[in-house]
Amino acid sequence: MRITNQANLPDAIVQAVKNDPYPQQDTGDISVTRLIDSPQIRVLRERHWDRLEEDAADRIWSLLGQVAHGILERAETVAMTEQRLFANVAGWRVSGQFDRLVVLPDGTLQDYKVTSVWAVVNGIKPDWLHQLNCLRWLAERNGHAVRRLQIVAILRDWSRGKALGDPGYPQRQVQVLDVPVWSLEETGAYIRERVRLHQAASGGYVPECTPEERWERPTTYAVMRRGRKSALRVFDSLDEARALAAGESDRRVEVRPGRAIRCEEYCPVAKFCPQRRAELGEPPLEQAPRMPPAFPPMGDAPVSIH
Repeated sequence: MRITNQANLPDAIVQAVKNDPYPQQDTGDISVTRLIDSPQIRVLRERHWDRLEEDAADRIWSLLGQVAHGILERAETVAMTEQRLFANVAGWRVSGQFDRLVVLPDGTLQDYKVTSVWAVVNGIKPDWLHQLNCLRWLAERNGHAVRRLQIVAILRDWSRGKALGDPGYPQRQVQVLDVPVWSLEETGAYIRERVRLHQAASGGYVPECTPEERWERPTTYAVMRRGRKSALRVFDSLDEARALAAGESDRRVEVRPGRAIRCEEYCPVAKFCPQRRAELGEPPLEQAPRMPPAFPPMGDAPVSIH
């Protein structure tokens, strides 16, 4: 991947981005971060790595997150920081790096996130839930008993003024969020199923990204009133929107088409993706077999394998 500098950032920042130590680490066959994410994106990244580009400006928040992790090294010695653990699963080495594991007195695994207010107001994100439970499973396999999971969210766009004016807004810039803990059996089944899915993708059977992996927003229907800029109400159902607008000559229903936010704005391999190119009416750059019908995709919730 080539790092560009279209924003004309100072060279020190660009070099710091380019010298990210993560790509040089031994992550085994797959890391937890990749394991819980889309197999299609992982495979396309590997195939087209030398053709990918990313601007240094798009890595700033990631860079600041690494700074926060460095500060953790000043913490008390009862916590182990920046450790990478490994376990063998179905012939693959799976690895995970946790930011801070408190082994005394209560066995708490904490992951520090430099993130947005929006990311925490609706509770624990599904990928955080999956990631921390997988890290806990790895810790247990390596002899570390973990009883609690927490996200320590440092809110980069937090506003004191908004906190004072809105009790529903996060009241502190640092939020500690408890993450639900799966049983080790459920987590192990989830990890095995994700490994199976990624192994199939590496072998050529690449599943399309799910709506969750694409960060899809559904089509909504806004009831608008003449002379007013904002909607009276926004519905998921067209019938409900029409019912509210019915009989009122100054009202109309505005269709707001759904979007795949990740595909449109954030996916590094979108231009190579056959799924995305098909949506845009563009021919595929390559032909690859898809997942056969007898090989069902894995959903978000943990499953039991007998």
